Amino acid sequence: MKKSILLLTAFTGITAAAQGQSNKLFAITGDTKGNTNWNAVREINASDGIIKNTIYSPSAKMAVSLQPVFEKNTNPSLQQTEPTVGGVAASAFDAVNNRLYYTTMRGNELRYFDLNKQSTTVVFNDDANFNTGNKYTSEAAIITRMTFGLDGTGYALSNDGDHLVRFTTGKKPVITDLGKLIDGKANGNTSVHQQCTSWGGDMVGDAFGNLYLVTMRSFIYKINPQTLVADLVGQIKGLPADFTSNGAAVNEDGDLVVSSATYTESYFKVNINTLQVMGAVKGNDGVYNASDLASSNLLYQTNGASFAVAATEVLGNGQISIYPNPVISKTFKVKFDNAVSGDYSVQISDASGRLISQKNTYISGKGQVEKISLPIATSGFYLVKVLSKDKKVIYSDKISVQ
Repeated sequence: MKKSILLLTAFTGITAAAQGQSNKLFAITGDTKGNTNWNAVREINASDGIIKNTIYSPSAKMAVSLQPVFEKNTNPSLQQTEPTVGGVAASAFDAVNNRLYYTTMRGNELRYFDLNKQSTTVVFNDDANFNTGNKYTSEAAIITRMTFGLDGTGYALSNDGDHLVRFTTGKKPVITDLGKLIDGKANGNTSVHQQCTSWGGDMVGDAFGNLYLVTMRSFIYKINPQTLVADLVGQIKGLPADFTSNGAAVNEDGDLVVSSATYTESYFKVNINTLQVMGAVKGNDGVYNASDLASSNLLYQTNGASFAVAATEVLGNGQISIYPNPVISKTFKVKFDNAVSGDYSVQISDASGRLISQKNTYISGKGQVEKISLPIATSGFYLVKVLSKDKKVIYSDKISVQ
């Protein structure tokens, strides 16, 4: 990837910092293996599940600094108790700010561990928009799924799928309840709202702007956060019969990793395209059973590469360049830097993989520029492919349309 000279130094620094965090994987566990209190927060090794660092554990008697996001926030009850009391089943890692966001199962606050601090520091936000209902009387309202998406914002989902909550991470964070998920047309009787198949589990993001819900029963739904449509993808194959998928994250190779709240032999790596288990993730002594996993990586992303996009970024691979990105005026340009003369086609697909545009062109020499007009007005992320005459893909990347 190459960037124009107008790319801000500050952005470059932020991106580099985020890339440096891409190998981090976090787990919500009990104090010991087999414990189900879900009050300990640990950083683990993505390749074998071995504990690298304990962020917080009640038994360690850690001194905790509890701070509000806004000065007006006051919550005496939180300041008198443990930050994970009542258990945690949802967390998400913000690599840009080095924060681990989470919420307790019965609480209505969005919190995060500030991992930049030397001491254990928890920041809380009691914005009413994060309240999905009375969690003491209804398990449906409990938030058990959380992740960060391609757009850099966080997403949290209630058990029943009636509340998809989006949150930002800036100095003035905004929390928005986007509303109820909509079942895809092909979901049939396996509704995203159905308790026996679709509650619990975790969420991850992908490199095209989608969210993937992995339910406790190992069903997978692809969620479009703009339309709220949740399409059933299928069910993970090859897991042990007593394994429940409670935690999910993506490793630096772009593979899905799932953990169980009850299974301590291993975590499992899953091929998101086939939904087949690829292998176990474990050390010599097994793993901590975990109610939740969190990483900053995205599905279909490899080697921890950052998918953050600068306002004036140029994407390229030596043969092809595309710019500007994001696309603001519904048009962008494709420059054939070092491509041989011949026929080519430029294809645009949406986040679901649907082909929405194709332009055929003849390239007569190096440096030729083709202007591409998008036939869509919806902002979001789209995949650009350039194919040679023999249908070989010589370039593939994503663009952001604003």
